[in-house]
Amino acid sequence: MTNNQPGASGPIIYGLALTTPPRVVDDLAAALARYHRRIGSRWRAHDAFTQAVLTCAFLEGGHTYRRLGEGNGVPRSTCYTYIQEGIKVLARRALPLTEVVRLAAKAGWPYLIVDGVNIPTERVAARFTRKQHWFSGKHHRHGAAVQTVAAPDGELLWVSGVLPGKTVDITAARRFGIAEKVLEFLGLLADLGYIGLHPRAITGYKRKRGDKTLPAGRKAANVALAGLRAIGERANAQLKCWRVLASDFRGNPRRITRIVKAVQSLQYLIRDPFGSARTVTTS
Repeated sequence: MTNNQPGASGPIIYGLALTTPPRVVDDLAAALARYHRRIGSRWRAHDAFTQAVLTCAFLEGGHTYRRLGEGNGVPRSTCYTYIQEGIKVLARRALPLTEVVRLAAKAGWPYLIVDGVNIPTERVAARFTRKQHWFSGKHHRHGAAVQTVAAPDGELLWVSGVLPGKTVDITAARRFGIAEKVLEFLGLLADLGYIGLHPRAITGYKRKRGDKTLPAGRKAANVALAGLRAIGERANAQLKCWRVLASDFRGNPRRITRIVKAVQSLQYLIRDPFGSARTVTTS
């Protein structure tokens, strides 16, 4: 006897096109195939191209493993393994900050822009009597603190590792040594939250305690600096274009480090900020 009730039927599948260029998916598939050969991976039920598509779909759409698996005929556990492996291969190809600075200096850029961004997460389990390290008082939500380094035109160049959401921008920048690495060869622009980061970092001026207003010269300097520095917000927008980082992240927030590094690699493959197709090919 056939059960014709709607609840007994399987999920309805609909197609959704990836915005990631096909050449980028092919490049990731080739990197995954090399990784499989290097680790001596044996027979798999699905090829490297399917794995690359699942990885890009997860990063681009922020879908759950179950939904991606059901839509592509892959078991949930296998889908999770494929995506995590794809993210790992992409993250290993991300350029370190020292290499980014070297390429920026070679390109003749006068400065780079540093900024902070909050990646929203679901509430991290902790007793209410203990400090909520992943809660950001500035954004009034749980999240992860990430630093971005952008080109003068706002192109995303580098993303830091993840720190708890309560970490302020200047502390995160010091933790990753951003100022020392960039200022060795280039200038560094930042907002007022980075005042005191480094003597050579250009951050603008704050009104001193007791003063009612800034002098006209310092106001003009702040306006001029804001016009240059605000372009760096494009890098944060490019990072948040990947839906997995724009919606509340499900899971251990420390896994976001690999994800932002994978996104950095994909941005290089898609946009090629140095115009040289220079990407680490270790996979």
